[in-house]
Amino acid sequence: MIPAFLRKKIFSVAVACGMALSAGAQTEDASYGHCSRYKQQASSVPYVADPREETYDVRYVKLDVVLDNLSPQLSGNAYTRAVVRDAPLEHYVFELSDGYTIDSLRLNGAMLPVATAGSLREVSLPSTLPPGALLEVLVYYHGQPAAGAGFFSAGIRTEVSPEWHQSITYTLSEPYFARDWWPVKQSLADKIDSSDVWITVPESLKAGSNGKLEQITVLPGGRSRFEWKSRYPIDYYLISVAVGPYTDYSYYMHFDGSTDSMLVQNYIYSDTGAFTSYKPGMDATAEMVRYFSGLFGRYPFWKEKYGHCTTPLGGGMEHQTMTTLNNFGTSLVAHELGHQWFGDHVTCASWADIWLNEGMATYLDYLFRSHAEGAVSGAAIMSALHDQARSIPDGSVYCADTTATGRIFSYQLSYCKGAVIAHTLRYVFDNDSLFFAMLKGYQEQYAYGTAGTEQIKAVAASFLGRNLDTFFTQWIYGQGYPVYQARWNQVGDQVLVHLEQAGSAPASVALFRTPLPIRIYGSGGDTIVRADNRQPAETFAFTWNRPVDSIALDPEHHVLLRTDSIRRDHSLLSLQGFDTSLYLVYPNPTADSWLLEGIPTGCRLVLYDIAGKRLWQGTNGNSTAIRIGAGTLSRGLYLLKVNNEGAVKQTLKLLRL
Repeated sequence: MIPAFLRKKIFSVAVACGMALSAGAQTEDASYGHCSRYKQQASSVPYVADPREETYDVRYVKLDVVLDNLSPQLSGNAYTRAVVRDAPLEHYVFELSDGYTIDSLRLNGAMLPVATAGSLREVSLPSTLPPGALLEVLVYYHGQPAAGAGFFSAGIRTEVSPEWHQSITYTLSEPYFARDWWPVKQSLADKIDSSDVWITVPESLKAGSNGKLEQITVLPGGRSRFEWKSRYPIDYYLISVAVGPYTDYSYYMHFDGSTDSMLVQNYIYSDTGAFTSYKPGMDATAEMVRYFSGLFGRYPFWKEKYGHCTTPLGGGMEHQTMTTLNNFGTSLVAHELGHQWFGDHVTCASWADIWLNEGMATYLDYLFRSHAEGAVSGAAIMSALHDQARSIPDGSVYCADTTATGRIFSYQLSYCKGAVIAHTLRYVFDNDSLFFAMLKGYQEQYAYGTAGTEQIKAVAASFLGRNLDTFFTQWIYGQGYPVYQARWNQVGDQVLVHLEQAGSAPASVALFRTPLPIRIYGSGGDTIVRADNRQPAETFAFTWNRPVDSIALDPEHHVLLRTDSIRRDHSLLSLQGFDTSLYLVYPNPTADSWLLEGIPTGCRLVLYDIAGKRLWQGTNGNSTAIRIGAGTLSRGLYLLKVNNEGAVKQTLKLLRL
């Protein structure tokens, strides 16, 4: 999902100059080889309104609802088939917002009363059901939820497009709002094995939803029923409907190296201006599907479709097989399509792991735009992502507080920093073929299920062949990023770089142990070297036989960092650091002052004339350099003695012009 107020911060970024260098109860049909065995348990306790909801496993849902495009009022029924888990079931508990009246509920054929406490609904069973028992529930209900404000508010709403002036009713359930339009168990871990969504609307309207449109049934009273069927596992928040006076623009695409085709189906505003505006984006969707399929495995729901429903939603929402969106801008389409792999096919195990949805979809947008628009555009996008991620110096990618939607969907942390750290992991791999094979392997291992941070860490470590605990501890669970001060010098054909690093949130991560690219610039060309930074202060030596003009830390934005200063330090003369036998004085001779560099801290310095008369004395304190004035001195030779801890370390000859 990407709200417009987040999307505008990055996806309209101007392209920078320069090149980035890198690389109602219906018999459940048999599914496409998928069943409950694909369900993965979350790595942390998933959100449910009541722990008793975890006593059953949802296998199938059918929604049969009546809607129009002028009001979010809804009536209909919801059928749920579930299986009792390991403990006996005494109470059937689910959620449905208190704006709805339950007209009746049948559980395994028996009409039962429903107790209501806010949005929590509870049914006491006449007799306990044992583990493994089948649970069939049919709920008739009507009403509408309280009106919401903003992107993350009511799960169903009716709005008018300010551009195309058409009224649309649509749903948006993420993260906790499915209860606003259907009786639901809101657990990420419990994917629904298959689903049907039937929507009855006035005959002038169309209704989009998940899966394949099996048929449109004409009903009495000038109404039509759109009957959508999906046989892929789906998480509760990805089921959707959108109702409006739509035009259906559909076509078939083919996958690379295959004769297999897939329907791309778009329900868009019935306006010729909208069609003209949106057609390039709708047509480009096929190219995006092929590109992502090449990287991560074939589009995971290809036997049904991919498509879009346009709504006045301020952004987009990755409803499985039929995204709800505001427009067909490249970034928005690519981001929501990317979610079909990272979010829908493999869903985050808990909302704390939301970066695996939003950060990865943001990264996939970057990948596609780099591919389609070129390296300059890609570099500009990655630079903007880094700027946003740095704007919260003490934030974590991992979302420990899942009670606030604002934190779950933090643009800077979940979206931008999540994408940036995915890019950093790619740099750690230092092998694009292996990195993308890892992501494809992750998709295969957790296909149609859920996975969390620990799961992708294990997959990545397996492909890379080394432990990644430190990487994930500091970059995903930890807060902040490294802040650098750098000094460099060139001695012959050696370039010495001294790095001093501190974390931007030192209470969380004091030191980031990270590979770091350094670009060395010179009049005869430039090059990139790689430093493995493991210490708060560390000196590196690189061989480069051309004159160096300057250096930069990671100008291609592989690693999230901030550089506070970079300067040339002539006293940096050896890999070991400061060589006290080679103090550097310049300019020498001078007409006004000498600058002495490369001395240990806490030295006492005394300046003598050639006859041994003391002319000046001082100390450099905590600095490794000191400036000595010569403007009042006569022309001639002077001696400077440098003392450290009472011992004379060096006597230097200084010449005054």
